[in-house]
Amino acid sequence: MEFELLDIKNDYVFKRIFGEKEDILIHFLNSVLNYPEDEKIISLTYLNTEINKDQEDDKENRLDVLAKLNNESFVNIEIQVQNTYEYEKRCLYYWAKLYEQQLTNGKKYKTLKPAICIHILNFNFFKDKDYFMTKIKPLDTETRKVFSQDFQLYFLEVPKIPDKYYNELDKWMHFFKGASKETVMAMQTPEIEKAFNTLEYISQDPIARAKYEARRKYELDYNTDMDGAREEGFTKGFQNGKNEGEQLGFAKGINNRNKEIVLNLLANDFSIEMISKITDLPISEIEKIKNS
Repeated sequence: MEFELLDIKNDYVFKRIFGEKEDILIHFLNSVLNYPEDEKIISLTYLNTEINKDQEDDKENRLDVLAKLNNESFVNIEIQVQNTYEYEKRCLYYWAKLYEQQLTNGKKYKTLKPAICIHILNFNFFKDKDYFMTKIKPLDTETRKVFSQDFQLYFLEVPKIPDKYYNELDKWMHFFKGASKETVMAMQTPEIEKAFNTLEYISQDPIARAKYEARRKYELDYNTDMDGAREEGFTKGFQNGKNEGEQLGFAKGINNRNKEIVLNLLANDFSIEMISKITDLPISEIEKIKNS
């Protein structure tokens, strides 16, 4: 092969494959949703098939895949390369928009259909588990009964995939990670082979490569800007927290104000060790606050 394959985790490439090939997307969705055989997805309607010039060049525009399934559910699939440290709220906002946008032209609430958001992540988002898929629904905290099937979030963390594949979803995850052609052919899954062939075709197209590189540049620039902003905010937060901590006299013990500051630092992703340096509180005391 004389050309280098483009990265499937680039959202432009992802949408070219999954946003244009219905059979590929249906197979992927059935692998994720794992419905009973008589409820498998058999058809869908794309709701955002085109990639316009503004989307290609706008680093904040989302090149996700949006479709309505034959069971009338709405599904949105997004691929995210880097953790923006706001992803939890971002996911909730995306779901809310997908659900809210159904209620148009005076429709009644009872017409609302399930909204399913699938997030493919190239980073570890759930630090307390090793399995690559996380499925979230609202539950009654006592009975554990599902409150509503309308709210569904799926997270697929690419770095956590097993070395071997055991089912169709495992195979897709290996494809996302960059499986070779030999590996894909050995999977004996026609839809994944078709996705790989499409990736090869796109990778040889000079126009597609140019759009891929443009999109990648904007993503890199955006992430660099975000990292710089976080670093600046961290530096200011560190100094402000330390100054405030010195004024309040942390070493004298924990009071409500001290606890409030510690909780605020924790909420802004400061490590326990860093909070200890800022506040002069022992790590054991900070852990008590965290777990209280």
